[in-house]
Amino acid sequence: MNAVRKHAINVYKQVTYESALESSGQLDMIKLLVDALIDSVVDAESHLINRRSEAKGRAVSKAQNILLGLRSTLDFDKGAEVARNLDDLYDYCLRRLGHGHARNDAKAFREVREIMHSIKEAWHLAPIKG
Repeated sequence: MNAVRKHAINVYKQVTYESALESSGQLDMIKLLVDALIDSVVDAESHLINRRSEAKGRAVSKAQNILLGLRSTLDFDKGAEVARNLDDLYDYCLRRLGHGHARNDAKAFREVREIMHSIKEAWHLAPIKG
C-alpha cells in the first residue's frame, strides 16, 4: 500500500466520527455497506479463481455500486480532510476493482479487501451517539 493511502487510513482512524454522523442509524448503515462490500469482493475473487466470469462480473458490479453509495454519504463540509481521503480511497478501490475484473487480477481484489477491512475496523471504533 502506498504512503498516501496509508496516511489517509491513519488520519481516518484518528478522527472522532461523532461530529460527522447524524445518527447511530447512519453509522449502522455504513457498517453494513462496508461488510457487504467486503463480501462482494471476496465473492469476486472466488468467482475469478473458479472461472465463473459472469458471476465475477456481478460481484464486481455490486461492490462498485456499494462504493458509489459510500461515496455519496461523504460530507465534505463537516468531514473535510477525512471525507477527501475516503473519497480518494473509494475512487482507488473502484479503479482496482475494474482492473481486477478486466485483467483477472486476484491481487487487485485482495488489495481492495484489505483497504476495506482497515476502514471497517475504523468504523467499528466509531462512537455511538446516544
